[in-house]
Amino acid sequence: MGELSGLRVAVAGLGPMGRGIARVFAQAGAAVAIVDVDEETTARGHAKILEDGPVDVTPAASVAEAARDADLFIEAIVERFEAKLALLDRIRAAGNAALVVASNTSSLSIGELGAAYGDPARVIGMHFFNPPTKMRLVEIIRGARTDPEVVDRARAWATGLGKTAVLCADSPNFIVNRVCRPLYYESQLLVTQGVPPAVVDAAVKGALGHRMGPLELLDFTGLHTHLGSSETALREFGDPRYRPIPLTRQLVRAGTTGRAAGRGYYDYALGKPREAQAEVVRQPKESAAKVQLYRTTTCTPEDVAAVRDLANQGRVAVDSSAGGWVEHLPDGVGWVRLHGRFAEVVDDPVAKIAPAHDVADALGVASVPVLALPGLVVDRLMQTMANEALTVVEEGTATGEDVNLALRLGMNHPVGPLEYLEQVGAPEVLAGLRALQEGFGDPRYRPAQLLVRQAAGSRR
Repeated sequence: MGELSGLRVAVAGLGPMGRGIARVFAQAGAAVAIVDVDEETTARGHAKILEDGPVDVTPAASVAEAARDADLFIEAIVERFEAKLALLDRIRAAGNAALVVASNTSSLSIGELGAAYGDPARVIGMHFFNPPTKMRLVEIIRGARTDPEVVDRARAWATGLGKTAVLCADSPNFIVNRVCRPLYYESQLLVTQGVPPAVVDAAVKGALGHRMGPLELLDFTGLHTHLGSSETALREFGDPRYRPIPLTRQLVRAGTTGRAAGRGYYDYALGKPREAQAEVVRQPKESAAKVQLYRTTTCTPEDVAAVRDLANQGRVAVDSSAGGWVEHLPDGVGWVRLHGRFAEVVDDPVAKIAPAHDVADALGVASVPVLALPGLVVDRLMQTMANEALTVVEEGTATGEDVNLALRLGMNHPVGPLEYLEQVGAPEVLAGLRALQEGFGDPRYRPAQLLVRQAAGSRR
């Protein structure tokens, strides 16, 4: 018997998400009814579910039939508010007063959906991640009027599926998509400022251990989808930090919306993104050049360890044109920035900075060339993500623990944004954001008040 034996579930919308949700509930022992816009579409969806292996799901002739005896109705239809409202009307008409209605929406307001349904206490968000059969995370979104008992039941159902549930107040983009907004925005802005997409993605994968770079991921999901969610975020929050990036709007208008279109931030006629990324990463080479530390010693293994420690604490600057010496310079200045076994090496003809490959080679680390922009690539992305994560905590949308968990499970990030903040320290992140704010004059980098307070507290 499965963990959810005896639970009766209806799933509407048999695209990839709906089919995956139906499968995981059936595998957990629930009795699952499925339905789509008509019987023919439902039958095709049923056949596709069975293509992935036998599972006990039952096609329903109508929404009313699926909803009538269910305990839980999950909608996974198209992400359009009007379409969801029409479906909610049909669910309500089935007359099942005990039914819990869950939306798999990734951005729409659960409170607004609940009010439209007419019984907001019984409407909740259960946001699964793609593919539901493999991804462990479910965001549970409570509307302002959702019954706490319904929240508890939804979390128990997610646990019964073998998933990890994180709780989120009803807020645009919830946790994962919200906290990742700066990751995507700053990556796009870096391209507009002259950093090639492959360099951005290679730096993120090499330094942070992400499985896909942010621009490669945007191409995969579709730039038009991201643009739509950006416009929603700007409208909902009314904060200029969420405004869409003009370059992405230009690409969408030109029909170059990503991988499916053959071109987005990458041109897929030229090869796969990972091939372009491999071309910009320099692997460490044997070098005859001597890298001197502090202008006094040659590069011994002990010196390498000392430089690595300094680099991990802050920035290490290298002037390869002056005999290959290394000195500690103020924050925000540097030619080489180490991240464990990976380095950003500044190569900026405008700033007259030559790449210091000798140091990367001497340290035995792979490197990628970046421009001398505030925060370079990696620090800029992580600092803005940490700031957004703190904003989510500050406003009470989610706990810090759930934020970290959501990013690790929902995006496969090795380190959550607030874990990163704890590792590097609030003063370092605050200084980085203020350098970005000063360098670009953009309100995107306004630090969260919670970050300001944490930084002040850590200095005492």
